[in-house]
Amino acid sequence: MTSAKYGTYFTSFKKSWGDVTQAYWKKNPNPFSNHLVSEDVIERRVINGKLHTVRLLVKHQKIPGFLRQIIPKNYKYGYVKETSIVDPGTQECTITQENMNCQNILHVIETIKLKPKGYLETVLERKTKFQGAISSFTREWAKRRYEENIKNTDKGIMCVLGLIEGCNFNGFAQKFMLTS
Repeated sequence: MTSAKYGTYFTSFKKSWGDVTQAYWKKNPNPFSNHLVSEDVIERRVINGKLHTVRLLVKHQKIPGFLRQIIPKNYKYGYVKETSIVDPGTQECTITQENMNCQNILHVIETIKLKPKGYLETVLERKTKFQGAISSFTREWAKRRYEENIKNTDKGIMCVLGLIEGCNFNGFAQKFMLTS
């Protein structure tokens, strides 16, 4: 593998840690990001008071033109392994996501931490590593696309939390479930 690109990103929500943590799990589907096809729990257990979960996320995958020559034509979905640990005692939630397919082209590992900052504020910290064997151009493109996508992820969380005026999350989720 060639050298990696890294990014660290912060978002602050004016809501309690419990509210933001719950909203994180309820954010899909939402009006800002509807590419998620399915979320499946593979394993869930409580160890020493902490909730450990492993999930498989399946997403519609848009392949940019410059990568179509090396990615199989039947490649329509991205598979993401998500591992999380929620500790209600310390009010810390850590979520790690990584793509499972095409890792030789681009391997993205995202670690998210949700931490309270006072009583009615929660900070979401993302640390992301972009690694691939293709080129620095591919890694830089992926980093830019990721930075655009996290804005929609944050809007989805804000929608669930009721922080966006006129955002009808419940209506969108019901419509999406009925039509997909």
